[in-house]
Amino acid sequence: MKLLREFLMLFLAISLGFFVENFREDISEKKREIDFVNSFKNDLNNDIKELDVLISRRKQREIQIDSIYFIFKNNKFNDFSNDLYFYARYLPRPPRFFANNASIDQLKNSGSLTLIKNQKVIDTLLDYNDNFIFIDYIREREEYLVRRIFDQINIIFDPYVFDKMTVYDIEFTKPKGKVEMNYLDIKTNKTFLSNLQYLKTVNKAQLGWFIEHRRRAVNIFNFLDSIY
Repeated sequence: MKLLREFLMLFLAISLGFFVENFREDISEKKREIDFVNSFKNDLNNDIKELDVLISRRKQREIQIDSIYFIFKNNKFNDFSNDLYFYARYLPRPPRFFANNASIDQLKNSGSLTLIKNQKVIDTLLDYNDNFIFIDYIREREEYLVRRIFDQINIIFDPYVFDKMTVYDIEFTKPKGKVEMNYLDIKTNKTFLSNLQYLKTVNKAQLGWFIEHRRRAVNIFNFLDSIY
């Protein structure tokens, strides 16, 4: 009987230790899961803030492109040459979106997706991350069009005027006083406006994607907030 009691006590002690260790591991994994989700939610929040700025800039870019087209179409070069220089200087600088995806990349690269117990959460995170493939395609298309329009910009506009407009890296001021430009080359103008139309189309696509992606980010944030 004594040996049996000792055996039972030893068995219970080992079993208890095993259950305690498993319990600790479960708590540790749950904490890591919550930490990751909170980190991802922080990335989403940063995406939303960045997209708010980019949506505003893309709408402004649309106005600038339409204004350039209006000036050319109505031959208003002498009336709006300063504005034209200002709008044209921003054409090669489309606002870019760079996702804050450090959390999901870390989770995927470390093979730790098993930390997430809810399959719908996993699917949602991966779908959000995969959506950037489309925006990369549009970005490449836009960069190609920007390279094309440079050839006409270099003919129509005076680089010395552009140089005086530069404030810092991506911001410019409207030129003051009278500025000259070469607007008599009909062939160059036509090619310029054709490329400008393509840029406008791509800008609309970017703007639509930014708005949709912001909506998706907000929905995912709220979804995760309801679970964790």
